[in-house]
Amino acid sequence: MERRCSHASLPVKPVTPKRTMSYSRSAMVDTVVRVPCDARCVARSTLQDILDILLLAVVLGSTATTGTRRDPMASPIAGTAIRIGYAQCRRRVASRHRRTFTAAASDSSGRSTSASMGAPTESEEKREAVRARLWSELARGRAGSVPRVMGSIQTESRPDDGVVIDRLMLAPESASEGTEHAVPVAIVRPYGDWDDKLPVVAFLHGTGGDTEGLMPSLIAMAVRGYIAVGVDAPCHGRRLDPGSSVGQSSSYNVGDDVDMPAEGLGHGSGNRRERTFERYGAALVAAWRGEEGNEETNEETNEEGNEGRHSGVARPFLYDGAWDALRALRFVTRGDDYGDLTDPSRVAISGISLGGMYAWLAGAADPSVVTGAVAPIIGVQQFVWGLLNQSWRARVDSLPPALFATAAQDLKGNMRAVDAELVGAVYRRICPGLIDELDGPSSLPLIAPRPLLVVNGELDPRCPYPGLMNAVTETRAAYASANKDNLFRTLVQRDTPHMCTSEMSDVVNRWLDETLRPQRPATPVPTKGNLDPATWIEL
Repeated sequence: MERRCSHASLPVKPVTPKRTMSYSRSAMVDTVVRVPCDARCVARSTLQDILDILLLAVVLGSTATTGTRRDPMASPIAGTAIRIGYAQCRRRVASRHRRTFTAAASDSSGRSTSASMGAPTESEEKREAVRARLWSELARGRAGSVPRVMGSIQTESRPDDGVVIDRLMLAPESASEGTEHAVPVAIVRPYGDWDDKLPVVAFLHGTGGDTEGLMPSLIAMAVRGYIAVGVDAPCHGRRLDPGSSVGQSSSYNVGDDVDMPAEGLGHGSGNRRERTFERYGAALVAAWRGEEGNEETNEETNEEGNEGRHSGVARPFLYDGAWDALRALRFVTRGDDYGDLTDPSRVAISGISLGGMYAWLAGAADPSVVTGAVAPIIGVQQFVWGLLNQSWRARVDSLPPALFATAAQDLKGNMRAVDAELVGAVYRRICPGLIDELDGPSSLPLIAPRPLLVVNGELDPRCPYPGLMNAVTETRAAYASANKDNLFRTLVQRDTPHMCTSEMSDVVNRWLDETLRPQRPATPVPTKGNLDPATWIEL
């Protein structure tokens, strides 16, 4: 419901729209209740609006001082401050109207009419607006329906390991999407029969890896009483060879060595890894140029000033992978094949590096699917902090070099001319909103009040510590406002670069057991480290 003053056109106190089970943003209830307002209310709000409009004119006029750009996205860092300032002014105007008119609508006891109706707070409204933006970027017009299986489910029983492994391919959601949007999924469940519905954990690999490389970890989860789900990211794993037989694995054995650098668990190696980066790089270049599916590029600026939206263009860096993970969880928890086996109230998502970013964004975007817990490992960061503080190089080097070389050639005529402004332009083009309202400090708080564990390394150059702190600070405030401080933890392993260590894995496993299986004695997890202050920083 939305309440409006009879003398004003701006909302008074919108109530969070009711969404369908498919999480479609189109199904909304919009009822307007008019409340009285006096002349002083109108005069006061009008004067304040004039002052803010003057401020907006100054902010927008500052664009002229930046000089002529060769490309409308060539100066994203300077533009970010302008866009954020503009959006904040607009929110202040709307917020002021809400406060003024809510006060005018109070009854004789001084109790606000909207408050008595249980209306959300301003911070809650702001978070829901961010969630709506994040959802729209991930969905790109898709409703989020339960996917169907392409072909048949291939089942492998491993009684000696105590598990059953199902491998399948989820069909593309829309008819306009090609087979490259089919999603390879591995589902690992305990062997034999069990009485209760089981919690679900999606565990996602990093850049260059695949689900089969994570299979030992997925098996270990299933043995502990979970239905474990692995998803091959765009251009990774079985997506390299969609027509090949399932179960082909990278040569990396997780069980032999988990203290590996870079993206962590689930890496491929040799020729397969080179092919992955070649395919991944080509997809990123296509996203940069807007070439996917021969769709026309829409470079119009929306009302918040965000450029580089592309209709129908794939977003293989972050958004498509997060969406694929949500699709897999919908299939497992809501489909006919596994719905009777799973507990939809205990659904968690975790991942390493790229997989950790998927976990963070998917958990923030759809609380109706990720109901239980979120545990990103070496994934949480603030992208814009890295750009503003010359700490972007490590993140750039984690991606195929073809992307930034192509962007530099397109924008500056020199494929080596990679700097912070160019990196920001690439982020804005391939992940709209990423360095604006969807960055860590804005989107990570959307996970509240569900259990959240963030695990990072103190010396991680891809997730710089100060940017992590900014995201943690905003998230802690969201949990505090919900009186759920105890459900949010951040653990930073000392003297650790961008790597998933065995200590990190142990912490996440124990935390998942405590969060999702509190009524059952947890199977002991081998522990090499602990939460000693010499090892961990708890923020």
